[in-house]
Amino acid sequence: MKISSKQKQENRSKLIAVAVDLFSEQGFHNVSMKQISKAAGMGDSTVYKYFPNKDKFLLAYHEMVLFRIMELVDGTDDFTDFSLEEKLQFFVYNYLDQLLENREFVAESIEILRESPAFLMQREFPASKELKNKLSQILNEAVEQNEIAEISFEGAIAHLMVDGLLGTVLYWLQDDSEEFTQTTQFVEISIGFFVTILKSGVIGKGADLVSFMFKSQMMRFLENGQGLSSLMKGVGSLVAGGGWKHGK
Repeated sequence: MKISSKQKQENRSKLIAVAVDLFSEQGFHNVSMKQISKAAGMGDSTVYKYFPNKDKFLLAYHEMVLFRIMELVDGTDDFTDFSLEEKLQFFVYNYLDQLLENREFVAESIEILRESPAFLMQREFPASKELKNKLSQILNEAVEQNEIAEISFEGAIAHLMVDGLLGTVLYWLQDDSEEFTQTTQFVEISIGFFVTILKSGVIGKGADLVSFMFKSQMMRFLENGQGLSSLMKGVGSLVAGGGWKHGK
């Protein structure tokens, strides 16, 4: 019997939810496809039609969360009235809120994905194309509202923002402070710094260099908490000293 696209999507969402619950309770490597199908009340063959192997559940979960956030952005009536900094904070905080319920699973899933040859080759989030398009839209709105100068490397900047989102999740997963206050500080500092760079015009003249600096210093920040601070001082000196041509 042929089922509708809506029913297929509902089945897929149910399987993801069931799988994530089992992975959270028992650990990814301790759960079989048969257990997932039994818990979902579906036949083994049906499950394999949607997910050929367990790894696909990991990608599907993160993709599902990202699409939820993009739908939330599209459904927020006054989102276009936010400043660029507010838009990015809204996106990040709501994304982390979505991940919170399954935080242990998120940590395990990212660790597994980072060791996956296929994931390492693409070096991107699932749904990255749609995510980059949404981030590019947010950047274009900021240009149109004269918040930032026109960007010559929009695609590269959107890619850098995706990297920054992943780095933020990794930092959040390590954060054991009360109510994740350290992550809040990290988000506000890093987004504020990023928007400052866009406004200064630095990134328009040296996108590759800034991208390299941002990513390498973010990893240092993740390790010892000092990288972002030193990055801000370094680029701040360049901007203040006229080492880069400022935008408008």
